[in-house]
Amino acid sequence: MDLRSHLLAEADRYCAATGMSKARLATIVAKDGKFFARIEAGGDCTTGMYERFMTHFAERAATTTEGEAA
Repeated sequence: MDLRSHLLAEADRYCAATGMSKARLATIVAKDGKFFARIEAGGDCTTGMYERFMTHFAERAATTTEGEAA
């Protein structure tokens, strides 16, 4: 799986778990609601933006896990 596919898969998983649209997620993290539409159309992003999304997913997953354990 390439990084683009990994980013899209993680975004799909996150959005399914939270009920958030990918456009809203992209607005929050990248300040660009069309970010995922461009990626899905074959566009690219910087490694910094990829890392920003992965950090967002990891931080929210840790919070969710802690909340469920409590």
